[in-house]
Parts: sequence; C-alpha cells; structure tokens
Amino acid sequence: MKTLFHLFVVTLMSSQVAAQNQPLRLTNPRAAVTLSPTLNLTWPQATINNATFSVEANGARLNFQLIESLTRAFSDALGKGQELRQVWRANSLRYEREVRLYDNGAVITLNGRFVNESTNDIRLGTTQLLQGAWQLGAMTEAPAAVLNPGKLAQTAALPFAGTLAERDYTSVGVIAFASRIPRAALLVGYIRADEANPDLSASYVRGAGGVKLAVTSRFLNRVIAPQQTVELNRVYLSAGEDAYALLNAYGDAMAKSAALPARTGPISLWCSWYAHRMEVSEEKVLANAVVAAKHFAPLGFEYMQVDHGWQRGDVTGDWIPNERFPHGLKWLSNELKNKYGLKLGLWISPTDVADSSQFYQQHPDWMLKGEDGQPKVHWRWFWKPNPNCYQLDMSRQDAFDYTAATFKRLVDEGVSYFKIDFIGGQNKEIFYPSNNQLTRGWPELRRAMQAVRAGAGDAWVRYCQGPPLLAAGLGDGSYGGDDTADAGQAGLFRVLRDNARILATSFWVSERVHTREVCDMSVRMHADVEEARVRAALMTLANASISWSDELQYLPPSRIRMMQQCLPPGNPPMQPLDLFERDVPSIWHIKAKNAADSWDVVGLFNFNEDHSEPRRVRMSELGLDEKADYAVFEFWEEKFIGVLKGSVELTLPPASSRILSIRRLSDKPQLIGTDMHVLQGFHELKQIAWDEKQLALSGAFTRMPGLSSKAFYYVPATYAPKFEFPLSPRSARLTHVGGYVWMQEIEFKRKDFAWTIPFERVKAATVKEPNE
Repeated sequence: MKTLFHLFVVTLMSSQVAAQNQPLRLTNPRAAVTLSPTLNLTWPQATINNATFSVEANGARLNFQLIESLTRAFSDALGKGQELRQVWRANSLRYEREVRLYDNGAVITLNGRFVNESTNDIRLGTTQLLQGAWQLGAMTEAPAAVLNPGKLAQTAALPFAGTLAERDYTSVGVIAFASRIPRAALLVGYIRADEANPDLSASYVRGAGGVKLAVTSRFLNRVIAPQQTVELNRVYLSAGEDAYALLNAYGDAMAKSAALPARTGPISLWCSWYAHRMEVSEEKVLANAVVAAKHFAPLGFEYMQVDHGWQRGDVTGDWIPNERFPHGLKWLSNELKNKYGLKLGLWISPTDVADSSQFYQQHPDWMLKGEDGQPKVHWRWFWKPNPNCYQLDMSRQDAFDYTAATFKRLVDEGVSYFKIDFIGGQNKEIFYPSNNQLTRGWPELRRAMQAVRAGAGDAWVRYCQGPPLLAAGLGDGSYGGDDTADAGQAGLFRVLRDNARILATSFWVSERVHTREVCDMSVRMHADVEEARVRAALMTLANASISWSDELQYLPPSRIRMMQQCLPPGNPPMQPLDLFERDVPSIWHIKAKNAADSWDVVGLFNFNEDHSEPRRVRMSELGLDEKADYAVFEFWEEKFIGVLKGSVELTLPPASSRILSIRRLSDKPQLIGTDMHVLQGFHELKQIAWDEKQLALSGAFTRMPGLSSKAFYYVPATYAPKFEFPLSPRSARLTHVGGYVWMQEIEFKRKDFAWTIPFERVKAATVKEPNE
C-alpha cells in the first residue's frame, strides 16, 4: 500500500496550513506527537512508532490524499491543549482526523469522522485508526496486561511471564500494558465507541519488542448515505510508571466523555432467583420482605427484586404479570412501600422475544434478521416451554419506542429497579438490522440501552453483561461475570473465581463509569462457612451493590449475621495489589478513611480448592512505612494477628478469604477492629478520641437497634483498663481476649452507642504476642 500520510505536514502554528516537508511536533513535558510523515507518539516510558491508518469502503482499500493540515488550540471534556487536524479524501469519502495532546499531561486522544461527499451510498468496511510498532520499558520480557479478551464485560489480566518468546494481545475496549524492567505502563483504550466494535490487538516478540499495535473499527458494510457524517470511535492513549494510575485516569476519562453523566452509587437488594426460581409469587416476595425489613432495612437495604418468573407465559416478550401475581405490580409495589418501607425491582429481558409470546405473534417483522432477510433465531429458551427466541430489532423506531414505553409503564406501576438480562444478544454480528446505516452488533446494543434509559427515567438499571463503554451514563451498574449459582453446589466454586478475576481487573470502572457489580449472591447453609465468606467478601470489598438471593425466612441466624456485616453498601475503592502477578488477583486493598479514623483493609483470597496457599503483603505496597509497627486484626476469625513491621503473611485454607484491618500502632490504647462490618469501622465508627488528662478513650458507634456487636482494642503494656472495686458504672467495660487485646461487647438498644473507657498507667510487663 502507498504511504498513507502525505508529505504535507505542519509547523506548530495555530490554524496555519502546514509547509511541505516540514515535520510537525506537538510537545509538553510528558508527551510528544510527531508527524514525519507517519504518526509517532512518545512518552518517557513508551513509544508508538511509524503509525499509519487504513480504510476499506465499497470492498476496496482506499488511497487517501491529504487536502488540509493545521494545528489549533482545543478544549473538551478532558481538558485543553493543542490538536493536529487533518483532512483526507479518497473517492468522495472525506476523512477528518484530530490528534489531541493535552496540556501538562501524558494523554493523547485520536478521533475523527467520515463524510460522504458523493451522491451515492458508501459501504464502510474495516477501518484501522492506528497501526504501528510499540515499545514499553526495556522489552526484555513480554509485558503483562489488563484487557477484555472478547466478551462484553469480562476483563482479565495477563500476568508477567518472563519465559514467553512471543505474546499476542486481543481486546475489546482497552489494553493496559505493564513492564517491570523498568517500571512502566502504556494504556490504549476507547473512551467513546458509538458506531462500531472497539477492537484492539497487539503483538510482542522477544528481541524485536512490540511489533504490532492496531486500533480497529469494523463497520461491516454499514452504509453512509450521501452527505451523511459518521463519528469514529475516540481513542485514548497514555503512558507513565503506574499502571493503576493510568487505568483509574482512563475510567475517569470514559465517564467524562460519555453522552450522559455517569450514574454511580451501589444499593442493596434481595433477588428472588436463587431463592425460588420459576416458583416466585407475590406471597413469597412479601414473606421475604418481612425478614428484609426486620434485619436489613435499618442497615441501608432498599429493594425487593422479582426475577424471571413474574411475566406472562414464563417466557420473554410479554411483560405483564402472570397468575402468581394476581394483584398486579402496582399493588405489590404499594404493599412493599407501605408495610415494609421497601421498593420493587424487576428482572426483564427487553430485547429477547420468545416465539410463543403474544408480542412475537403480533410483530414477527420487528425481529433482527439473518443474512437471508428472515427473522433469525437467537437461541432456545432454557426453561419450559422452551420456545425459540429472537432479538428485537432496535434499529426500528417502532421497536425502540415500544421498549421505552414498556419501561415507562413499569415505572408507573411502581418499579424503581431493573435487572436487564440477555440484552447482550444485540451485540452479535450474525444479526442484520433493518436500518443499514447502523453497524451490526455494537451500535444495535447501544440503541437498546438508550431505549431502556429513555423509558426507565431515574430508576436504577443494572445490566448483566453491559460493556462499560456503553453503560456509562445509561446504566447505574453492570456486571461481567457468569451467574454465581446457589451456594454449596459441588463443582461450582469456579464461578466465584471467575467473578473475582473480573471484579479485580475492572477495579478502575467502579464508581467512575458506573457501579461495578457481581451477580446476586446466595449464602445459604448448604455452603460451608468458608465459601459463604468468600461470597460475602467478593461482593462487599469490590464495592458492588449488596444483593442477596436466598429464601430469607429459613436462613440460620449466623448467615443473617454475615449478611448484616456487609451492610450498608458504599465503600471506598478497591485495588488489587497483585494485578499482574497471578491470573486471579487475590490481594485486594482498600484505604479506609472517615471522620473518625483512617486505616487499611486488605482482603486475602485463596481460590485453590485443594490446597492451602500463603498470601504476603508488604507494608510498602499499601503506602505504609515499612519501619513502623502496625496492629493487624482479622475480621472473620476475630483474631489478632499481631504487631507487625515490614509485611504480613497468612496461610489461607483452600477456597477461603480473610480480611485484615491494619492500623498504625499508637503508644495509647486504640481500636484495632470490630465485628460490625467487614471494613471494621468505616460505616459504624463515628468518632474516637484519646483524653490524655482523663486517661480515657471515648467514641461512638452507630448500628441498627437490636444488634449485639464487638469492638477490639489494643492496650499497650504501660496501660490497663481501669476497673472500680466493687464494679461500678465508672468501670471499664472490657473483656480480656489475651495478650494486649481487649474486647468491648455492645448491645445496640438505640441506633447510636456512645462510650468511654477509662484506663490507668501501669508498670510495663512482658506479654506474649500471637505472632511470637
């Protein structure tokens, strides 16, 4: 192919046409863009070299001629800077491209548009927005990466693998590369992808480095009508030393670039699926609402979500209540609200249509077609009567309007939460929309999500398999993993491992783009306590919505208690410390800080079902002083690990989790943990203070009335709790656990519990610590 970048280039002069044969260079202290004549992007840590572009239209690869090139200042949602704007033309197809370099940052974006300047339709094929070589660090080993290997929202990590001679990377949406020699990172990702699948690929060869990096949009013969403009997917590129920082900044950029403001904030709910499957009824929903209102609502629980089984025919297509809901949704919503203070949620699969439904019988022409122009079967419904199912053609305005109207009607009937399932079928390129000016797959899914939001209004919308690029602004939450299944099912612990991988590797999405979710969790008594703890820890530490799915009426008090320990929802962000060290990151770190205190929480997991495994955390990885002493307390076992310096190491049983509170050691009595919430203070601790004059530690907890709880304190050798003799109201209310650890037992008669613990100075004595 001929060189795609014409020899017309520009000097760095705002709005001035370039002089011939003069390279363009845009620079700031952290990045540079050069055209000479190919595109070169440079950071101190990485480069993308000799990058070109290519476009297929009407079945042929086009040869473009540059007709305009200039630089100018710009300002957009991400900031300000200088951009290179180029205009190219080939056979009446105009390609406008902007390469933007942001002031005082390492961010470069690439975006543009096609304009059909002819009087005929043009069919777009594959467009490579960028293809070139890349380098990161020393390239002596294959870089590790975070990427999405192909499914809609199932991110993964490729760990460091020093022995690999070659490595290929294929992703949808983003690839974040990481090098450890030296420490460096390069991120390439889309921040808007409205018109075509956001594909990425790269290759590494030892000795040659990054031999290929391709940013590709497949338009699949999508038509551009005469004088029509099509915006291209917008690409974001950045480099630095810290891959975590790049991913977090990318998540922020995606949210800022979305067409609608990002919707964030986890909630708490009950889902009927694992409790009742297809036998759900209004009586069973209300019976579980009694338990939820008593045990969970005072801790921030809000919704009772009715899953599959509420709709007519027990199939998709007819979204009206069946005989198990004889009073209708409005009545059920009012019962939940007026009697229990709860809200109604619904499962719905708005684009999936069974051929046994009345809707299909009325509108078979509204279904997506195959290449032959006939409605194409998507799949066969899992549940009886097992009809064939189709996907609704959302490129049709009548189908779009019908979907929006369905959600509007359900909202009017009192539904304020929707769980959206099987909508991912819209993304399959085997379907042909009736509107040939819509690319098959990705844009059809975007249209479906827009219809849902148009009708749902401010209702909370959770997507099963909703990609972050599309869910931003359209969904409140989305999860990428498979169903988590009923607790205690033999052979299915792997689904927890898979969901943990996705949660850990997509940490940068959470509360930036939307709430990062995991499927509804069962913790029923069929599972041993270790499995139940893993389930609870995954959901809570990832800051997902707290979504339980068991028959609540018959759970034992111990499981109810565990569920309460995960409420309320809404926690600080989590980052996996071992993101590039193992396939399933298993060391999850949270910086906990509230008005009363600050500390670190570390969730440890062992996803090996057969063997115990060690987990080691260095204090420096947490941003802590390696030379300082820290009090470490484990939540599930209520065990003081010890006063540690430098690192902490635990051996975890097979298929288990442990949650550590790590607080810097004081020379005064101090709180080291609670049994109230897995973060051990973030939600329940409202104030704490040491009074040197009175030698007293005082504070306040908040929790729901009726709970019995514990708080744990470390008392240095030079102090002891002060007990009056005989005991009096002024005495310390502590129980000695062992060593320097004491326990406060609390009965929450009211929501708030204020306390003061008196101490006295004593002669220091040597006490054996648990880790000695």
